[in-house]
Parts: sequence; C-alpha cells; structure tokens
Amino acid sequence: MSLLKMWLERKNYKVKYTSNQQEVPHLVREFNPHLVIVDVLQKDVVDKIKDDNETTHVPVLLMTGYTQRQNLRGTNANDVIEKPFNLALLEKKIERLVS
Repeated sequence: MSLLKMWLERKNYKVKYTSNQQEVPHLVREFNPHLVIVDVLQKDVVDKIKDDNETTHVPVLLMTGYTQRQNLRGTNANDVIEKPFNLALLEKKIERLVS
C-alpha cells in the first residue's frame, strides 16, 4: 500500500492511510475525502461508509485479487479494480469517481 500511497501523492492527492478497519469510518467522517480505496479484505467497512448519512456520498473503490466479480456481489462499492492493476486504469477509475 505504501507504493500506492506514494503514487497517489505524486498525482497531488492527499492521502490518509490506515490498516485498521475500525478507524476507516472515523477517518472518512473527519477527512471528508473525495474517494476511499478499500481492499476486499476490508469490504465490511464499505457498508459502514455507505450506511452513514454523513459519508454515504463518498465514492468507494474496492481493490481485489479476485478475478471473478461474482465474489463481490452484495458490496456497496462504486467500482472495483482487480489486482494486479494497471496504473493508467486506476487513474481513469479515480478520475471518473471524483469528477
């Protein structure tokens, strides 16, 4: 994740990072981000973001190593990107979600 953080910061995005799933809803409320990127292993946090009236508007991009999207049914993520991913594709998805 540190490489992704560095890449995003080079693209002039402000980045807050945590590996603690419990902290994510609090950070989203406090930071009011334009986008949240969540690993599939923390997909439960997506519902917490989307179910909160103060954060429901924040788009969520779910990163996954799964190649079959049916494994992701039932998530409220706005988009999914499969790992390993192409940085150009990631950039397009981010731009689409934050515009």
